[in-house]
Amino acid sequence: MNSSFRIMQIKGIPVEINVSWLLIFFLFSFTLAQSYFPSAVEGLSSSSYWAAGIITTLVLFASVLTHEFGHSMVAIKEGIPIKKITLFIFGGVAQMESEPTNPATEFKVTAAGPLTSLFIALVFGAFYYLILSPGNIYSEAIFFVAQLNLIMAVFNLVPAFPLDGGRIFRSIVWYFNKNMLKATRISVGLGSVLSYLAMAIGFLQVFFQGNLFGLWLIFLGWMINQAGQSSYSQLVFKETFSGMKVSELMSTNLQTVSPDDTLEELAECFLHYKFGAFPVVYGSTTHGLVTLQNMKEIPREQWAETKVSRVLTPLKDAMILTPDTDAAEVMMKMAAQNTGRVLVMNNGELVGLLSRTDMMRFMQMHMVLGSD
Repeated sequence: MNSSFRIMQIKGIPVEINVSWLLIFFLFSFTLAQSYFPSAVEGLSSSSYWAAGIITTLVLFASVLTHEFGHSMVAIKEGIPIKKITLFIFGGVAQMESEPTNPATEFKVTAAGPLTSLFIALVFGAFYYLILSPGNIYSEAIFFVAQLNLIMAVFNLVPAFPLDGGRIFRSIVWYFNKNMLKATRISVGLGSVLSYLAMAIGFLQVFFQGNLFGLWLIFLGWMINQAGQSSYSQLVFKETFSGMKVSELMSTNLQTVSPDDTLEELAECFLHYKFGAFPVVYGSTTHGLVTLQNMKEIPREQWAETKVSRVLTPLKDAMILTPDTDAAEVMMKMAAQNTGRVLVMNNGELVGLLSRTDMMRFMQMHMVLGSD
């Protein structure tokens, strides 16, 4: 189920809102209406405070959207298409269709975001100090937007991958060592150190000072660490299997079972060959795939009279690949769908079996033998 929905399209780029954004939208509006504005400007009605809170929150997220468009416009100029921009609980993300091909491009694309936020902060700040009179709800709203954009610019420059600062740091390391994967590993490592430091400070604040703001530090540190590790894993997948086809990784020496075999006979195959699944084939016809999980659905005392045809995953429900399918794309799809094995077929004929375990083993060997 998709947790995001499209709200508009700007310059050909779809803009989506994740459902988590609704929570932060409410929290910001509530905090502004119930705390910030009543303290900054006294004597107004509750509806005025709520209207100001909602409008200010919308302007803030328009600023986040502008920040992401800063990234996007430079990326497009550098020849990197943008799939979409998504607003979520911690801000936004512009999803590029490919990674930058050189450190200079990554530096320019990444720096565009914080510079955009800084520009917005300067414009709103100048408007507040040079034109408006402090003490009314309009000027305080503009001042709040200026402050938040300045905080956004500074926070994003923290060198914790995948924040903008972490990507800028990666581009610099990449420039000097000429190896993107190694630069990413170093950047993610620094990000992990900073995230653990943030979590440690958060724990100290919560348990020794009773400051609940520490919970946000713990959560932010955990999120940054998880995002960094996930980004590195995805890059390793892409680098490892870049340009490779399924035909280069699949197993062609196949052990198959018949749909007429009993589960007792299938159990013997599992014990003998120690595979996690078998293609089910009769003559030249492939019927599907049978796994240990399929067997577990049938009570042990019924195995002798139950045939494989009753429990197999039929061909129409199995993931099927062709030999020329891109391996990196397959790996990501198998991981997303939690699929352990897929059938490889060519013109209706079974030609191989691809295992996620085999792909992971290949990736581990590549990391050890191909690293420098």
